Amino acid sequence: MLRIGVVGAGNRGKDVYANFILKNSDEAEIVAVAEPNPIKRDQMIKAHGILPEYVFNSWEDFLEKDKLCDAIILATGDDMHFEPMELAMKKGYDILLEKPMSNRVEECIDIVKMAEKYGVKVMVCHVLRYTPFFSKLKELIDSGIIGEVVDIQHNENIGNFHFAHSFVRGNWRNSNETSPLILQKSCHDLDILSWL
Repeated sequence: MLRIGVVGAGNRGKDVYANFILKNSDEAEIVAVAEPNPIKRDQMIKAHGILPEYVFNSWEDFLEKDKLCDAIILATGDDMHFEPMELAMKKGYDILLEKPMSNRVEECIDIVKMAEKYGVKVMVCHVLRYTPFFSKLKELIDSGIIGEVVDIQHNENIGNFHFAHSFVRGNWRNSNETSPLILQKSCHDLDILSWL
């Protein structure tokens, strides 16, 4: 059984990835959580039966300890990926990293170099590759059944509710404080275009 810690138990860490493991895997379990929000932390404890010695108020507290699980899901804020990544890799953790890797290109390059240096796996959560629609599209393109692809038109339609609550007054309202819209939202699209 693969033992996983969740660092950042927000929408992606708690509701998407940890919940997916809970409902769909007999090969992995969530055994630790690092989350400053006590409500989200308690929800993780209850849902996954996490023991008190594996519950942390911050990623700093979690990474102070010796390695206590096989891998971590790192789903902190966009501007809070690099420092915990570096410490986690030094401890030998394999990491599932919520996108974007970083808001800074030099940190993205350093993350790749550190993963090679410490011999750990770092996987970025470009989840669109695993949706039925894009998986089928990739299969069709690779098979050649539709001919040679010379152009792709891809639209990123952001609903007005999501745009207003995330990119006007939400977490990504100011690109000086966090990642800009093209990085935060469209990195999925750039990944899909590159993959296809």
